[in-house]
Amino acid sequence: MRVLVTGATGFVGQHLTRILSRKQEVFGTFWRRDFAGSPPGIKLLHCDLRHAGDVRRLVRDVSPEHVYHLAALSSVRGSFNHAKAFYDANFLGTLNLLEAVRISGLSARVLLVGSAHCYGRVSGSHLPIVETEPLNPDSPYGVSKAAADMLGAHFFQNHGAHVVRARSFNHTGPGQSPEFVCSDFARQFAAIGLRLARPSIRVGNVNIRRDFSDVRDVVRAYILLLQKGKVGQAYNVASGRAVSLREVLAILQSLCPREVKIDVEPQRLRRGEADVLYGNNRKLKQATGWRPKYDLSTTLHDLYAYWKETLHKGNDRNSGIGAKLGWMA
Repeated sequence: MRVLVTGATGFVGQHLTRILSRKQEVFGTFWRRDFAGSPPGIKLLHCDLRHAGDVRRLVRDVSPEHVYHLAALSSVRGSFNHAKAFYDANFLGTLNLLEAVRISGLSARVLLVGSAHCYGRVSGSHLPIVETEPLNPDSPYGVSKAAADMLGAHFFQNHGAHVVRARSFNHTGPGQSPEFVCSDFARQFAAIGLRLARPSIRVGNVNIRRDFSDVRDVVRAYILLLQKGKVGQAYNVASGRAVSLREVLAILQSLCPREVKIDVEPQRLRRGEADVLYGNNRKLKQATGWRPKYDLSTTLHDLYAYWKETLHKGNDRNSGIGAKLGWMA
């Protein structure tokens, strides 16, 4: 089977292609050459998804049977200062990809990887969030993902596109940019453990509770959804439970050989963010048989080990503009 993965060099893309390349012919796109080496076993192609002609040529040349659309800008915080960039990458890129598949005449199944941020803030009485919850995004990133999600529904309804939509809640694991909270904490703890930083970790609101999954469980869910998910449908990819950032800190502290002081920085606090958000994963489980394999302690252990090795080797390259915006391609 010929498979196309957009954003193949990003955090999630590298985990996904590592599995897919064992049994399938995998083509992956990248945009920026700011990644260390190519994911093994795949054919990498440069493509700017914002350019319709480039995307049409890509789809024509690859002729995929399965498409995993991961390429996106993914930083909620960064989206407030760079809204147009997020709309261009996340909405226009999705439109160009779906149009290219439609024009090609291929019957490819397409997984659109969206985000739980398309739901926005949800009242406690509506938790855990189910797929019928109205889309009410509260950030430019969330708006771009909600629009792309609705675009997928439109192409299914009006063009018969074989589109399955994933709405992913927080996920983390080895290789994630420190733009994201668990990886940020793990990197700080690893630096402290290696005595590269003073024993103080900078945090925001550690009382909020979020739904965290392991990226390795998430990519298995994506594969199962493209195989077994019902076209036209949306599926939450979530752990189904809420965990406080304070608990995340406690697990990471248990891995660090030095006692660490917690410093709350005002600039890390976000006004208006929900106290608790987590998703219902029943629909995903019923459709695919998916079950998570990694618990949070294992995920954070592996993330801490990743940062410890990365910092020890002096290979911390995750500090440029790509990391700050959350580039996935």
